[in-house]
Amino acid sequence: MSAPEKPLAGEAAPTGGLSSKGLGAGTVGLIGAVVIGISCIAPAYTLTAALGPTVSAVGVQVPGIILLGFIPMLLVAFGYRELNRAMPDAGTSFTWGARAFGPWVGWMAGWGLIAATILVLSNLAGIAVEFLFLLIAQITGQPGIAELAFNPFINVAVCLLFVLGATLVSYRDMQTTQKLQYVLVGFQVLVLLVFAIAAIVEMLTGNAFDATPFDFSWFNPFAVGDFSAIVAGLSLSIFIFWGWDVTLTMNEETKDPEKTPGRAATLTVLIIVSLYLLLAVSLIMFAGVGTGEYGLGNEDIQSNVFFALSGQ
Repeated sequence: MSAPEKPLAGEAAPTGGLSSKGLGAGTVGLIGAVVIGISCIAPAYTLTAALGPTVSAVGVQVPGIILLGFIPMLLVAFGYRELNRAMPDAGTSFTWGARAFGPWVGWMAGWGLIAATILVLSNLAGIAVEFLFLLIAQITGQPGIAELAFNPFINVAVCLLFVLGATLVSYRDMQTTQKLQYVLVGFQVLVLLVFAIAAIVEMLTGNAFDATPFDFSWFNPFAVGDFSAIVAGLSLSIFIFWGWDVTLTMNEETKDPEKTPGRAATLTVLIIVSLYLLLAVSLIMFAGVGTGEYGLGNEDIQSNVFFALSGQ
């Protein structure tokens, strides 16, 4: 029998197969993990940022590109599931990389995740600021308020407040995060479903802006024809799945840590791809991919497709 493996430098001795980090073990179930995973992907934000540019690159083949981008995400989820089954540790890529390839690779993976999180979180907060001022402008009937979001000083200040709020919630405990995300994710997904259903109904009743009958060929990414367009669309598609792996980073706080995080990761990406496909199909059916006033190919509305189409 081989000798027990020594812990990494700076790592506490394992307890029951896990490093002792003072985390609240067994506080998150499967549904809670899936909800938190969806919250970190932030489907409303990601589609707001990516749907328009993807349409510009591949046209009606957006559903096919989403499926093409989904395949590597699903395979990575399966890989992470097996790694987590062998070694459930909140360090995920850092811990697994360090164990398998040495500390240099592990630390690079860890710092890469930190840098990416900082970049993504600041962009998430930036979108939140824009929508916040749009909401205030609509409630008060003062359109000029929406422009305040583009003032650099106001934008940065409110962004920092959003980040501070998120930090305080995270600092309390995972239970607080879980309860808050039940409300936020439930509301977000409900609104997106209503949006998609309304778009389909408007198309079927003859009230669409540019009615485009559904066609199964939309799911064929290779119908794009131009390889560079496929690559551009694929890069955007992969972006919209960003964040699903959070279900693995809280594996030490889930119930049955060897199975629950992997199942949650797989369920999260399956739910998200279904939601994305529904929204992409419904909006193409309603607005088309042309460059008209409300067409998805119109560059003037691509930075915020949902807001542009919400009135319609």
